[in-house]
Amino acid sequence: MVRTVGVEEELLLVDEVSGEARALSSAVLAIAEKEADGESAFESELHRQQVEFSTHPCASMEELAASVRRWRTEAVRHATEAVVAAQMIRPRIAAPTTMPTEPRMTPAS
Repeated sequence: MVRTVGVEEELLLVDEVSGEARALSSAVLAIAEKEADGESAFESELHRQQVEFSTHPCASMEELAASVRRWRTEAVRHATEAVVAAQMIRPRIAAPTTMPTEPRMTPAS
């Protein structure tokens, strides 16, 4: 009997600029399901900022590593599509602002 091993990995969905967690799991899962062609390793998690995937049992570490890389890549692609769909894209380099960056009191009108 050949021993097999699989991996279940939970992924936190974060904004690439701010690092803040984003509640995009429903959108990511919907995109993954739509593109699944009968095979999706993604499942919902307790928190809306997380998704998880599970590999199939693999007979070698090379096969397992390839499967983990595949599903991580798919997760990034689905999350990117979800962000675009939600119109939450933030520019990487923002133009300088002339607005004050610190709060200050203004006279009442």
